[in-house]
Amino acid sequence: MSALNIPGIGERIGERYIRKVDVGFLGETGIDVALSSATGDVAIININEPNVFVHSLKKQQRVPFTAGATFKIIVGDCNDSDGYWTDTLYLTTTCDAVFVEAGTTAAYAMGHLYTTTDIIAVNQSEVVVTGGSARFLIEYTRGVDTDLSPATSS
Repeated sequence: MSALNIPGIGERIGERYIRKVDVGFLGETGIDVALSSATGDVAIININEPNVFVHSLKKQQRVPFTAGATFKIIVGDCNDSDGYWTDTLYLTTTCDAVFVEAGTTAAYAMGHLYTTTDIIAVNQSEVVVTGGSARFLIEYTRGVDTDLSPATSS
């Protein structure tokens, strides 16, 4: 079990890719990244090269998390710890039938350009997690041009 590495081997520059990573309690089946028994950050996605644009990060609750009443999952990166998600809805008693957007209030709701390597991480607020899993769907483009100045000639 390990974090998802993006971009993947053989992926072309300028094309959109969608990949998934399953995160959950260590005892759940089919997870890629296990939440630890301690609070803090757990890397779920490694961005292994500069100029990767993340268009969106959606979630689907597969198995409701069982934890204390104040349990919350935060998803972000080194620059903004809750850039993608700040959510207490992981404690819901139902599963999501479809993937859910973070909404327009998230800092990265319109996407985020990584100009250096980085890590997208889940931060869990409690150690008392005894079950549950969520699937994250990341949509990204490799090799985005960061030179936004107009071309000039003399």
